[in-house]
Amino acid sequence: MRAGLDNARRMLTQILLSWATATLGLWLASNMLSGVRLNSFGDAIWAGALLGFLQWVLYFPIFFVLGVGTLGLAFVLFFITRWIVSALVIQLTASLSSRLEVRGFFNALLTSFIVAATGSVVDLLRH
Repeated sequence: MRAGLDNARRMLTQILLSWATATLGLWLASNMLSGVRLNSFGDAIWAGALLGFLQWVLYFPIFFVLGVGTLGLAFVLFFITRWIVSALVIQLTASLSSRLEVRGFFNALLTSFIVAATGSVVDLLRH
């Protein structure tokens, strides 16, 4: 029973940490890039939650479709494919939410990089 509670606590911590890093990454991108707009930090919190959910649901199916559609090349170049998939999910997030605006795919790529870098820094600080 104790192990189950510990696992649930770890999973909840991971979800909240992912949400926080997505929020922080989006907020940083909106302050660094003219093509990314959030009106407030509250909007960043909302957009971070939506981005996290969409990443959880869509990331691997899109990655797989790109891998098969490129006859395996996307699997070989997984780093670039991951970056592109994240940018696509960020664009989808922006299209589904009036709180986040991302103008163009290049801004989505840069935002994806900033969100990933934010998550990496947080992971380094945790360990």
